[in-house]
Amino acid sequence: MLGDDSPGVTEALDRQVSEFSADEQKRLLGILKKNDAGHVILPPSLMEFHYGQIETAFSGWSLSSVEDVNLEDACFLLASFGHPLENMEMKKDELLSMENHLRSRLKGITKADAIVDEFVEYLHGELRFDGERDNYYDAQNSFMNRVLARRLGIPISLSALYLILAARLGLPFHGVGMPGHFIVKYQGDEQPIFLDPFDRGKRLSVGDCAAIVRSLGYHFDMRFLQETPPRRIVERMINNLLGIYKRDEEDEKATCLLRCRELVQRI
Repeated sequence: MLGDDSPGVTEALDRQVSEFSADEQKRLLGILKKNDAGHVILPPSLMEFHYGQIETAFSGWSLSSVEDVNLEDACFLLASFGHPLENMEMKKDELLSMENHLRSRLKGITKADAIVDEFVEYLHGELRFDGERDNYYDAQNSFMNRVLARRLGIPISLSALYLILAARLGLPFHGVGMPGHFIVKYQGDEQPIFLDPFDRGKRLSVGDCAAIVRSLGYHFDMRFLQETPPRRIVERMINNLLGIYKRDEEDEKATCLLRCRELVQRI
């Protein structure tokens, strides 16, 4: 019945599910996720419960100390928000495989230039991650599970992939949130190396970064090249989704994300 989107069936299911306890609703979501439910139409009451779970999880995440805040966890919370029945542990297994491949490739390499080259070649040469230009404002570009599945994303989600893998490997990659565009930098012992994950890891000079910012109608300031902390990265990712959902008049999703953003902003 969960695959039947006819109004009568949906309303009947919603009445039934709305009478479930919180534990029963949680158990039902877990069963559907475990069984790879495919095309399932969640009744409104179950979606409301799911959104409440996401908000609770973001509340806990936002209380993490600066040292413990984890970008990967937040990215998969957002992915779960958009795909409540997808098993995110399987996507984390994929990240683990990527981590292990990179660890093997980087063994014995200590020079910043060589580390960056290997990182870029693996993600963009071998795995062929690239910027999504045809449907840039599709919400799927903001969900890490879909970025991994399609090998496509927007600047901030592709940058987040760099940062997640770098954190797993202990590499000094950092996010750089310029106005209108997001890049990463490798901060070794020498000058930082700026990269554009949306443009297949292209190296950027400070002049290139300034040109990008000016092309988007902003005045350039060197402060734009400072590290963007994880909380601000997540806030920016939420803002991207909010813009999409408000445009598409998906009010329930926008309301949930507004509350999540408030939680992220409170520290």
